[in-house]
Amino acid sequence: MKKYLNIYLVFLALALAFTSCLKKEIPTITPNLAAVTNLKYVLVGDSVKLTWTLPASASPLNVTVSPDPKTIIPLNANATTYTFGIVEVNKPYLYTVKVSDSNGNTSLGSSVQFVRAGASPIKNAEITQVDANLLISWQLPDSAITSIVLVYADKTVTLAPTATSFQIQNAAVGSYHFTVRTTNNRNQVSNPTFLDLKMGATMLGYLSDLPDSTTMMNTADDDIVAGAQWFFSTYPKARFISFNAIKNGTVDLSQYRVLWWNYDIDDGTSDLPPISLDQTVLTKMITYHKNGGNLLLSTYAIAYLWDMGRMTINYTRGIDKGPGGLNPDVWGVGVNIDKKHDQSGHPLYKGIAMTTQADGRITFPVIGNGWKENHNYILVVPTIYNLGNGDELAYTRFTTDNNAVWLGQWDGIGDYFMAGIFELQPKDDFQGSSISIGIGGIEWKVNSGINPYQSTINKLYQNAIDYLKTK
Repeated sequence: MKKYLNIYLVFLALALAFTSCLKKEIPTITPNLAAVTNLKYVLVGDSVKLTWTLPASASPLNVTVSPDPKTIIPLNANATTYTFGIVEVNKPYLYTVKVSDSNGNTSLGSSVQFVRAGASPIKNAEITQVDANLLISWQLPDSAITSIVLVYADKTVTLAPTATSFQIQNAAVGSYHFTVRTTNNRNQVSNPTFLDLKMGATMLGYLSDLPDSTTMMNTADDDIVAGAQWFFSTYPKARFISFNAIKNGTVDLSQYRVLWWNYDIDDGTSDLPPISLDQTVLTKMITYHKNGGNLLLSTYAIAYLWDMGRMTINYTRGIDKGPGGLNPDVWGVGVNIDKKHDQSGHPLYKGIAMTTQADGRITFPVIGNGWKENHNYILVVPTIYNLGNGDELAYTRFTTDNNAVWLGQWDGIGDYFMAGIFELQPKDDFQGSSISIGIGGIEWKVNSGINPYQSTINKLYQNAIDYLKTK
């Protein structure tokens, strides 16, 4: 036994010696470009300004700033400053600055961290128009405050720390921009909460190519009928609007704040109905949208953006039509575009439970096991720009060219391949806003069983309408 023990000790000694040799042979990796120095920050109002000194280099340096490991923000060559905001109070921030040169040399990151001390801001603030009145409501923060201050136009209103609403009765027609802050017993202020509302027309309309609501309810596609049933039960004052009524002038579109066109048919075509493209109808719809009227467009109705001239770039469109088929999977929506641009905080998604996947995608389900029509109307973004699916420029070009907010895509997409939900904000002559929802998994009436995620679809559309009511 002792003999075997001695042999074991010999082998153990050799193994340790071999391991020691291996450790000595591992080279030390050093950066081939010096890091930035003197990295500092200074709070300027609600923003923070970072400054640094660049290392010596014979060629221009590419500079990037990262607020987290997944996000890289490229700056101008040889940049020595970066300003961002709004900086939230009592939240830790960590920013890392790196440089690289044209030869592929890269520095280590230099990091700075900071916390902006202040009063906790109000929570879940909402602004709405109730008839002729403007109403702001909110929840109080968890930490104690001493006052709430609202600023709008040339007015400053100081409210008690227990206040949870503010109202302007008979508010004049026009746009309102509110800034709300709190203070605490150390006289520190919170970061601002911004609220915007355009006072004006209040009516909501449900567009249809059929002549009247009775005909629509009895003969239209089941998704159109189901959407209408939910819409009129949720908004009892809403009105049915036929394109024929628009053509013959029996409806005054200027009275309407939001028009929803839910066009999702199951006849093998995605073509828009001829009445919607009638020149008189089209001219009136264009005028409505240019004058600030807002649109909610579902599935094939998204094509109307091009007919009206609001969209002019001819993106490749992924259009699926037909009866569909059985599918056991759960389909959903992704809201973190290329796993960099997180839109989960947009009002469209208020109150919808999200899941953060292991690879950084943020998703929520919209349809379960059963028959899926899969009526998609999505935009394939990179191809028109001759870019790859992972090119950040695809995101920049799509959002800037169209003054758009890229809100959603299929839940399995992790790059910039497609836009399935997007908002268009006012641009050029068009002063109205729109939200387009074209992801095929979002159905109003499933063809087999009950969709366990129907309440999510209801919430998504209610959020869209309530949001557009403020624009």
